[in-house]
Amino acid sequence: MSVQDSSPITMPFVVAEHAVNDTRQTDTTTSATGEQSVTSLRSESVPGDGAGCALAKALDGHAERTDGARDETDEMAERHHQAGFSAEAFESYEKRLNTSLKQPEPVRPKSAVLTPSTESFDTAVDLEKGLSVSDANKNSSWNQVVHGKHGSTGTFDTLGTLASDPDGNGEVLTVPEKRQHKVVRNLRHTYLNVYRRLFTVAFIGNIIPMIVWLAHLRNESINSLNLTDLATAAAVNFAVAILIRQDYIVNFLYRVCWLVPHSTPLRIRRSLAKVYENGGVHSGCAVAGFIWFLVLTIVLSFQFANFVLRSVPVLTLTCVLLAMLFAIILLAYPKYRFFSHNTFEYTHRFAGWTAIAIFWADAMLIVHEIQKKTGRSFGRELVRLPVFWILIIITAHLVLPWLRLRKWRFNADQLSTHAVRLDFEKTLPPLSGLAIAEAPLGEWHPFATYPREGGGGSMIISNAGDWTKRTILGPKSHYWVKGMPKTGVLSMAFVFRKVVVVTTGSGIGPCLSFLLEPRRKTVCRVLWSTPSPMQTYGRELCQQVQSCDPEAMIIDTRQRKGRPDMVGLTYKLFKESGAEAVFCISNPRLTRKIVYGMESRGVPAFGPIWDS
Repeated sequence: MSVQDSSPITMPFVVAEHAVNDTRQTDTTTSATGEQSVTSLRSESVPGDGAGCALAKALDGHAERTDGARDETDEMAERHHQAGFSAEAFESYEKRLNTSLKQPEPVRPKSAVLTPSTESFDTAVDLEKGLSVSDANKNSSWNQVVHGKHGSTGTFDTLGTLASDPDGNGEVLTVPEKRQHKVVRNLRHTYLNVYRRLFTVAFIGNIIPMIVWLAHLRNESINSLNLTDLATAAAVNFAVAILIRQDYIVNFLYRVCWLVPHSTPLRIRRSLAKVYENGGVHSGCAVAGFIWFLVLTIVLSFQFANFVLRSVPVLTLTCVLLAMLFAIILLAYPKYRFFSHNTFEYTHRFAGWTAIAIFWADAMLIVHEIQKKTGRSFGRELVRLPVFWILIIITAHLVLPWLRLRKWRFNADQLSTHAVRLDFEKTLPPLSGLAIAEAPLGEWHPFATYPREGGGGSMIISNAGDWTKRTILGPKSHYWVKGMPKTGVLSMAFVFRKVVVVTTGSGIGPCLSFLLEPRRKTVCRVLWSTPSPMQTYGRELCQQVQSCDPEAMIIDTRQRKGRPDMVGLTYKLFKESGAEAVFCISNPRLTRKIVYGMESRGVPAFGPIWDS
């Protein structure tokens, strides 16, 4: 695009160009004294040879006439004659001139936007490529970036857009103000999110009955309290905490939510899509079970001191079990879990198994003490004890995942020094995750899978720690898998008509599972920010992304300066696409930032919560 002006340009401009369909051109003329600038209409498509030029002269003369120079009537008549117009036609154009003078900066759609810049032309930024113009001129052989409606969608060698101007049209990203007061907003979306609400419901649902039960027994002696009732309450909560983590139960919850039709009000679908935060039930019941067991230990200690139940083994095992439960809960606290995930994993597994074994032994000893008082047979007292049946359910579900322990063969495809793709021959359900380990009792690492052309599936492992780094540098041919493939959070996108999927780095793996699902009825837009997508993940994967969303916004963070404004880009893509929800698959920090940034502005947003 060429920009013409009658006066020399002394200040460089950064030009962001659209298609120019308007035939009108503007010019700025300055008086000799430099005190007045008048924007005049230089040319316009009107009938008559030279009419436009004559009209411009007439209008300029009319705008610049001085008092006392000539008689105004004769002046105007002469100009009417020169222009070849009647007095009525001239008056009409004069009104248009006055209107234009009152609007110093008329809005002209689809015209060039000139943004003043203090940089020289040699260093001015080319908004279309995210590169300097000088760099672009020096590297004319580089592949040209092709932009879709919402961002870069072309070749991947120079893929990238500016965070503040993803479309290269001079537009600055803006997002509306956050809704509600800051205190209310933080309570709703942070301190009392769905996970913590479920935790609160589960916990208070136990504390209230406990207080009522203790108040009812306040007039009775502590020696008369029934220990089996307290043990049953604790066991029920532990059972619920374990069941809600079972693969088949989690998958069942997801599939029930998938049955909700798109015609259901968005408010209901938005609430159901939070089903992946069911971990609040797990932690709430686990802590409540610990409180019940703490009360049991206190009551047992008083009864032991009052010679009601004189069993040293029962008291000892109960205290050991209480300490073990406390250690499990303490190390599962998010702060410690993120600090040392391996410690959390090992204590949760091995201490959990040991705790159930001690619970079994403790229950047997309590039954033995009851038998001595009642004189009935041990077996009869055992089957009458609710804890016995609850422990059977708990034990069965601890063993169940290990019954499906298998060793699978994986073919490694080294994508880069930062990522590796593991291919396997098994066909998994859509949007499933798979946990793998080098040894059955070692570290287990879950990864999202996606279908591979020709059958089987794949998972992408990126460098995020010691284990993943070791796997990338030296992948093994076989890994252990156990349990059932577990459905992921992104599957809840099925309940919406149209969604925006935001991801960074290797998060594109689980997104592909959703994008490549042939039964998908949900329309999807993709925003993927990653360094060097072609070099890191390969052309095949990048082409798969674009085959699912031809207008995918793929940002190569190596080809641009600074990190993109992901919240602004996400909101912009959400509004432009007319989506109903946003799903973010990224690292914990960015995921929480985007989910909060969207929800605080009234946009349904979802993402992993890393609660295990």
